[in-house]
Amino acid sequence: MNTRRLTRKDITFFTLSAVLTIDGLAAAASIGVQSLTWWLIAFLFFAIPYTLISIEMGTRWPSRGGIVHWVKLAFGPAWSARTSWLYWVNVALWMPATFIMMAGVFTKMFWPEMTLASQILFALVATWLTVLICCLSLETGKWIPNAGACSKVIVVFLLGIGGLMTAWNSGLANPVTLQTLTPKLDEGLRFFPVIIFSLVGFDLVSCIGDEIKDPEKDLPVAQLFAAGLITVLYLFAVFGMLAALPVEEIGLINGLLSTLSRMMAPLPGSNIITMALGLLIMFSLVANMVTWSIGANYAAAEAARCEELPGIFGIEHGKYGTPVGASVLSGLLASLAILLYGVMAESADSLYWSLFSFANLIFLLPYLLLFPAYLVLKKRYPLPVDGLQIIQRRWLINSAALAPWLLTAMAVFFFVFPVGVYDPLHTSSTILGLFVVIGIGEWMRLHRQFQKEKLSGCLAG
Repeated sequence: MNTRRLTRKDITFFTLSAVLTIDGLAAAASIGVQSLTWWLIAFLFFAIPYTLISIEMGTRWPSRGGIVHWVKLAFGPAWSARTSWLYWVNVALWMPATFIMMAGVFTKMFWPEMTLASQILFALVATWLTVLICCLSLETGKWIPNAGACSKVIVVFLLGIGGLMTAWNSGLANPVTLQTLTPKLDEGLRFFPVIIFSLVGFDLVSCIGDEIKDPEKDLPVAQLFAAGLITVLYLFAVFGMLAALPVEEIGLINGLLSTLSRMMAPLPGSNIITMALGLLIMFSLVANMVTWSIGANYAAAEAARCEELPGIFGIEHGKYGTPVGASVLSGLLASLAILLYGVMAESADSLYWSLFSFANLIFLLPYLLLFPAYLVLKKRYPLPVDGLQIIQRRWLINSAALAPWLLTAMAVFFFVFPVGVYDPLHTSSTILGLFVVIGIGEWMRLHRQFQKEKLSGCLAG
């Protein structure tokens, strides 16, 4: 594909769709008013340096692959292979959690008696719809993230507005005081990983960096604008939920819809308005997964082209050049995860959190390599030939990489060992799943390496 298709507007919408996640809002708000302070901490010490790093690397080393390409430049093909595998597999494992939440919204709106089995079937259909969209041309598929970004902005903005209206008419459901805003290490650290997860995605558009028309001009403007808007919208939405609902009534799946229902109740036609918003939430969830699937599948296809993943990941559509192989494989893995966890879960909420926490543990692992890769590349190439050099002083470079790396490592740790909750089954199953995922990736990498060495030996002979 020689034609570059992504404009500044597309980058902005793509980033909004990737980063502004609705599925984590309820979990983050469930720790109470202190979550507002945790959000500010995450913005200052994670989102800002991470965004600047993504812009700099995306303009200096634009390519198909993004984070996978940067890790390869810094640490070589072995670590690049590990990164591409984790980057791809996390989306395939995250997809089921998102669509279980979507099924929960559908249940609340249209089918209150919907069984867990029916919700699992619903999630399977949504999974393969996502796969189909990812196989369409990028010119067509990019409109899903664009429309999804608009849907998310509407929903999140209405959460904030509704919260202000509720507070004006009925008072705050949760008092906002210095005491309630003060971060607490028990519940706060338990759900802090969700906040970090909700701020990841500024690097995603660089996975299709070869499609950006003018990375040096468009990427900084689009991403900085998106980052500012995301900051305001997240704080506004969380405040809205906390203003309208007592903390104990915020559910992991139905929290958003319950909040919106309560906010719209005094308005004429509130049922229709709530249903329309519910449909927007459902579409936003699909758009979010389409956005991440596009980025992850393109990165996996590029890794396969470089012989770092099996060739099946690199199968492309004959006409559109889209990563059909990686997309179909993600659908198969997501379907297997939905069915497997469906057998184990006792309820939709427990199924959602099991999928969500494990997927996001995997989701964050590649970012433990992104920030060190930035340090290595900045030292190796101090003066850019092309692109931008945003952070220049050595102590600022080190701080910009260290702060988000530490918060990412902390989030990974607390996904495995939640604060205040000792659940040996959760911890042991999470660690086992982690070893299985990493083990499969290592097996594929070593198998490919063995095949290449064997072929080289045959040619030499």
